[in-house]
Amino acid sequence: MTRRPWHQMNKLILAAILILASVLSVMVPSTVRAAGTSYYVDAAGGSDSNTGSSETQAWKTLDKVNATVFQPGDRILFKAGGVWTGTLSPQGSGSEGSPIQIDRYSEGAKPLIAGGGAAAAVYFYNQEQWEVRNLEITNNAASPGERRGIHVSGSSGSWTNPKVYKHFVFENLDIHQVKGTTATDYVHNGGIIVWGPDWDLHVSDVVIKNNHIYSLDSVGIYLNGAQRTYSTGLKVQNNVINDVAADGAVVLNTTGGVIEHNVVYDTHVRASGYHVPLWVWGTKDAVIQYNEVYNTAPGGDAMAYDADYNSDGTIIQYNYSHHNAGGMVLVVNDGTTASNYNTNTVVRYNISENDGEAVFNLNGPVSSAKFYNNTVYLPLTSSTKVVNYGFWDGYASNTAFYNNLIYNLGTGGYQFGSSTGNIFDNNLFYGNHPSSEPADPHKITADPKLASPGSGGIGRDTLAGYQLLNTSPAIGSGRIISGNGGSDYFGNPVPAGTAPNIGAYQGAGLDPNNLPPLPQPPSQNNLLLNPGFETGDFSNWPLHYNGASIVNTGAHTGTYAAALTGNYAGMEQNIGGLHPNTMYKLYAFGAASGGGSAVFGVKNHGNAEQSVYMTSIAYTRKEITFTTGASSTSATIFLYKAGGSGQVTFDDLELIQFSASPAGPADPVFTEGGSDEFAGPDLDGQWTWVRENSAAWSLTANPGSMRITAESGEIAEGAATAKNILLTGAPEGDWTLETRLTGLPASPWAQGGLIVYESDATFVRITRMYGTGNEFQFTAQKNTVRQHVETADTLGSAVYLRLVKTGDTYSGFYSADGVSYQQAGADQTVEIAEPKIGLFTGGGTGFTADYDYFRFIPAESEPEPEPEPVNLLQNPGFESGDFTGWAVHYNGSSLSDTAPHTGDYSAKLSGSASGMEQTVSGLLPGTAYRLSGFGQSVSGGVAVFGVKNYGGTFTDAWGFEQGTGYVQKEIEFTTGSASTSATIYLYKGSAGGEVHFDDLVLTEVQQ
Repeated sequence: MTRRPWHQMNKLILAAILILASVLSVMVPSTVRAAGTSYYVDAAGGSDSNTGSSETQAWKTLDKVNATVFQPGDRILFKAGGVWTGTLSPQGSGSEGSPIQIDRYSEGAKPLIAGGGAAAAVYFYNQEQWEVRNLEITNNAASPGERRGIHVSGSSGSWTNPKVYKHFVFENLDIHQVKGTTATDYVHNGGIIVWGPDWDLHVSDVVIKNNHIYSLDSVGIYLNGAQRTYSTGLKVQNNVINDVAADGAVVLNTTGGVIEHNVVYDTHVRASGYHVPLWVWGTKDAVIQYNEVYNTAPGGDAMAYDADYNSDGTIIQYNYSHHNAGGMVLVVNDGTTASNYNTNTVVRYNISENDGEAVFNLNGPVSSAKFYNNTVYLPLTSSTKVVNYGFWDGYASNTAFYNNLIYNLGTGGYQFGSSTGNIFDNNLFYGNHPSSEPADPHKITADPKLASPGSGGIGRDTLAGYQLLNTSPAIGSGRIISGNGGSDYFGNPVPAGTAPNIGAYQGAGLDPNNLPPLPQPPSQNNLLLNPGFETGDFSNWPLHYNGASIVNTGAHTGTYAAALTGNYAGMEQNIGGLHPNTMYKLYAFGAASGGGSAVFGVKNHGNAEQSVYMTSIAYTRKEITFTTGASSTSATIFLYKAGGSGQVTFDDLELIQFSASPAGPADPVFTEGGSDEFAGPDLDGQWTWVRENSAAWSLTANPGSMRITAESGEIAEGAATAKNILLTGAPEGDWTLETRLTGLPASPWAQGGLIVYESDATFVRITRMYGTGNEFQFTAQKNTVRQHVETADTLGSAVYLRLVKTGDTYSGFYSADGVSYQQAGADQTVEIAEPKIGLFTGGGTGFTADYDYFRFIPAESEPEPEPEPVNLLQNPGFESGDFTGWAVHYNGSSLSDTAPHTGDYSAKLSGSASGMEQTVSGLLPGTAYRLSGFGQSVSGGVAVFGVKNYGGTFTDAWGFEQGTGYVQKEIEFTTGSASTSATIYLYKGSAGGEVHFDDLVLTEVQQ
């Protein structure tokens, strides 16, 4: 195998790079500032003529910053939300204990330093004691070039007594869109590069932590200490690195370097050659630990972790590796030079799941490596080798494998080449036993009784399934190893003097009769419907356009295939029920004719669209690996031909889950529920949300109702994007669902109503919707195949909906008054397994639905009667004995206990121009209300009660006459189109007599 030689070489060639880089450092400083000062930089409101020493005196440009020599303890603070284009290259150095800091101030987005194609966006030359935090950094350009996000450069002047530049911290940075090159000197351009073009920049105490480094070329982090005799304290910690052309992070030429707690995925994606996500070179006693690496693309190397040559005593421990094309680990030495070496590497307590090519790789003349207490899982579909020895002018020698648990259901074996001195002892080999499986004097081949093998997902904390059951033969069957690190992958202590377990788990074992919830391994079932088009039509591919057709010639298997001809031809299938943050594999066979070219791909899955071209004349199978977003449970699979001549035929597509879901099965457990009046501020525990958006529902915005604001998203015909589907488990038998919905959809496809739900692919619902105007829609869908009928909706804001189940037959109804119902379309028969029931609101925006209640009525019961209307007035009978609720009261108004209609009190108006008022809010616009009350005239008094300020004219009731006792009157009024309140008043204009009022009632008129 050919590897990159990064020793001190080609200095003459690199001299030109050094000269170019030095240009950035030749800046004549305009001022030298006092120590310990904070300087502010504001791209929008600053001025370079300011002092910079306060927010109101902020500088403006990078030129001003770059022309300043900063002193120990100074701080350079960039205003949040600001954007600066060019290179940030401040001058000066801090001192031990008083570094110079670059950070942000104010609230908002991280300040952006956009290099704009410069050699570096942030640049230091022969400087030290700097800390950089909380910036966004880019360095994009039209074409590739040697570019960095951050470049720490310089020259120490000597290899024998060098100047060592100390202390850099790079923390909480977002670094992306760096247009580096994957050719020539690819390793020295990318996200954060600590290296001088003369190769002699010696650094110590450099910490790169808590950064997100992504979508850039060529490497994420390159941290070179120059010589391990002088360099210590190099650390790469807690970073997320993804979508990087070549390597994730590499630490070189140092003693005690640490790479830990990083998550690295989707690397090796745009660079040829040999690349590894996390590795060390030329190090002494380096440690790579607590990392997760996955989905490294195929190509040279492509293992997760690497102890490269000229390294001694590297420890690779407590890591998780999964779905990497090249395997889990590489230990390598370049045997073409006799002085090169790789000695005493230790690989322990790691877990590998479904890695490719070979799990353990030893290339070249590696010496005295140890692999112990690792757990390896290879599924049935795997052809991955467990161990592979490669030749690089020599083979490895004296390699030991102890206490490893190999769970190999695949077909891969072991390749030893001409290696010598291999020792295998106390290992467990389960599953496939190829002829190349090594001899082991204490070999175990029994089932290791892992709790849930193959169930690891994305995240180091998803590996509970790799614990042992307490009945496992691996418990206490290992070999005692001195200096074993003291703990296992899960943090359990490892004994020093008694036999440990085999594998990466050292605990006592789980009780098989009392297991905690465990994730399950992914199913290998094809998730696509009609994947080979054998229905002979577009079934399950509802979106198809232009030159897309189903043909009965040229199929890969079976009778039919999908053909794309002409320009802009395509077809799509939406897949619901996926797990968030989970890896999937999409396969397809394709064949081109007549020079045709087309792609198959995936989109709408929470991450960037991916596609692969099909151009081969013969059927060729290609694949795509993709990961769903953090909250995504669906994806769109597409075939597309943009243009040109010819035809491309697709057949036998396959979509499988590639990694376990983060927390096992995604579907929640539904408990059997029932009716809910939505009377309180908290949601009843019976309910479960599907794709909840908590900002779009409320039980307090309109008390007594469940308010859901519709959002874009659907579940029709394979879509799986609708949010806030509110569900509870349905009791067995036949039943009726009812609700009263207030709100009228006003934008395309917005809708709300009742639903019976099995999955996004299978459901029945009755909704009011805006389609070709306002409509009621009754929908029945089975496995994404939908039947629906629309009926004109001519009702007002409030409507009653009913959904009836009789066996597997469902009927939908609507009503204006909750008494007389009309059926919406014909009955539909759909078999729904374990139905859930509830409310659906979605399809579009511009619609707020208020559900007064959700009622579940068993078939043997009569529908519940409509509840009594709610009196919207406060203190309507004045029984508080005071003016509570009647904030406005004047002149001769009072409360009287001498002549009430009921209870103890009434309101009394005496004298001229006396009155009381109460303003009622929370009314519905364009809605009819009824106001009634009892009044009694005494001594010839004349008064009225009425309503005003409701979007209409004054309305009142007269006629309370002397000697007739209490008389009830009522009035009706309709609120204006934008009115949500009204003022109820009592008023007596003339001076004579008095009038008593009691028992007022304000209710909504039931339509």
